[in-house]
Amino acid sequence: MNSLNYARAFAGIDHQFIVVTLVPKLKKKHYEKLFAQFDEIDWRNVAFSPIFLESANESFRSFSNSRDLFRDFAAIVRTVTEHRPDAVIAMYAIHAYPLILLKKLLGFGLFAIVSGGDLELHKGVIWTIIRKAVYSNSRIVFTVGHRLKAQIEKESGCRAFVIPTGTDPDYYRPTNDSDARLRKEYRFSADDFVVLSLSFLIERKCVDDVIRAIAQLKNKYANVKMIVAGDGPDRCKLMHMCNELRLSESILFTGSVTNATKRDLMNMADVYVIASYQEGMPFSLMEAMSCGCICLSSNVGDIPHLIKDAVNGFLIAPRDPQLLASKIEDIMNRSELELSMIRNRARQTILHRYDFRKLAREMVEIIRSNMYSERIAR
Repeated sequence: MNSLNYARAFAGIDHQFIVVTLVPKLKKKHYEKLFAQFDEIDWRNVAFSPIFLESANESFRSFSNSRDLFRDFAAIVRTVTEHRPDAVIAMYAIHAYPLILLKKLLGFGLFAIVSGGDLELHKGVIWTIIRKAVYSNSRIVFTVGHRLKAQIEKESGCRAFVIPTGTDPDYYRPTNDSDARLRKEYRFSADDFVVLSLSFLIERKCVDDVIRAIAQLKNKYANVKMIVAGDGPDRCKLMHMCNELRLSESILFTGSVTNATKRDLMNMADVYVIASYQEGMPFSLMEAMSCGCICLSSNVGDIPHLIKDAVNGFLIAPRDPQLLASKIEDIMNRSELELSMIRNRARQTILHRYDFRKLAREMVEIIRSNMYSERIAR
């Protein structure tokens, strides 16, 4: 999905782009369904060349199956050789290591984008060595936040350049029809105060702290309700906690949601809460702000670069359910005029500083300047 979003941002830039997505064959139908969402875009300067992998995933973890690994590497070689690019932007560092040798053979410039998943989901000595090899063979290493920049530079000694991923404010936007329709669909009343949590349900997201905060608020405000959107290994544990706290009638678990439903929920919710004790720059937080949702987030990672407390959202220290409940109550008691101003400033923050298309163009311009400087130097 990230590659397709970048492709949409590249459309209209005065360069030619070939988007090579690495898709396991088992996910081919899912990819084609995602791709269909982009049919309305003018692709005159963007072409697509997907590689459907024999390997189980894009990280080529099937080291034990040498035949599949060889076929996938051969497909990458054929594709890059066919297109003969001037520059290759690797969307994830852990997917980029097959390009290291090819860049020496074909003479293109390699640029890597490092996400949180590159570090958090690929731990261990082998992946550390792979990342370092990619960093040292890249002209520029881009990363999405300052926390990741510090981790990359500490791990490798290579300098990283921060370009936030951002979001699409044309898609994630305030809508007028979501609130009443969705409240009816999810059986909320117009008077209910709806708290939204949307994440992969794992321990570091601290959704349990939000549930505890809701339990405290219910003692005083019967109309407080919560939606937990997303799935993950902690879902059963969180649902059991709701039962123990007698919140089953007040907290709705939706499971995984589509982008369209996510946008609707962010428009319907009175407040969107991220209570994590560890984050980078969450996509969902930028999406919620772009929708003009009141956002309350823990002040960790790069989030304080995005939110200014009580200006375009609210910040709070993590792992303190009582303080979290107090802050939600504070939001409940603020005037609609004040909240409307905060919603507007949240939306303007995304439009001015975190518009995905502007940031993608900025990255392309940095790459173009680097390539031009290299040619001059020769």
